[in-house]
Amino acid sequence: MSVGHPWRRRFHVSAVIFFGLLMAAPFYWMIINSFKSSQEVAAYPPTWWPREWHLDNIGAALVFLDSAAIVNSVIFTIAVTLCQLILVVMTGFALAKMQFLGKNLLFAMFVITIFVPFQVVLIPTFILVRNLNWIDTFWGLIIPVVAQTSFGVFIFRQFYISMPNEILDAAKIDGANWGQVFMQIVLPLSGPPIAAYTAVTVLTAWNMYVWPLISTTEKSMRVLPLAIAGLGSQTSQTPPNIAMMAVLLSTLPIIIFFILCQRYFINGLGGALKE
Repeated sequence: MSVGHPWRRRFHVSAVIFFGLLMAAPFYWMIINSFKSSQEVAAYPPTWWPREWHLDNIGAALVFLDSAAIVNSVIFTIAVTLCQLILVVMTGFALAKMQFLGKNLLFAMFVITIFVPFQVVLIPTFILVRNLNWIDTFWGLIIPVVAQTSFGVFIFRQFYISMPNEILDAAKIDGANWGQVFMQIVLPLSGPPIAAYTAVTVLTAWNMYVWPLISTTEKSMRVLPLAIAGLGSQTSQTPPNIAMMAVLLSTLPIIIFFILCQRYFINGLGGALKE
């Protein structure tokens, strides 16, 4: 066992490095091509480092992306994340610790909707949004996405079930009501699942394409995935270096967000797994 252990560890490390480089290669290729000229991007054999750095590609890509799309994506992501967090945390706690009529039936309905494909409810949701005159509005863009909380409710409900009842009972004996128990005791202990759920929700909302495509028609309401969708069309006249710069700029906020908050996300994922 002691002889095989070093080799096993070297194999694991080598596998991690290999697959890490394999996953990073397309991203590296996008970065270097973003700063090349259009002629150098199309050159053969390809160059693995720009002969000349074209920083003016950044300005050209920003013009293509449109500032309205950037602002819309920020508003959409923040609104969806905050609203979903409020709903899933409070609903998960109520289903785990409170006693009321129909609790198990309500939880079963949440679980059932997890297995319903998004494509099944897409058309009914669009008809509802259209009847409410929410097409090309932030209401129609955000609210249907916020309503998709079944998985989050399930995750937080399972987390709160594992929380000892003695902690809550002691607070209620001291005269605390449910609101005080939730705000002063439960919420501070909910850091791990909140961090993990925030990471997943931010990434999903920022990259969401199908629902914004259906619920918006005006250029002023489109989000970043819609703005860069035309890059892959056959009729696109955008140079490849500008297209790659646009994609790089659209992913940069998420990368910065995860770099700044990675400690909280790692601790959150670790805490969620321990639970």
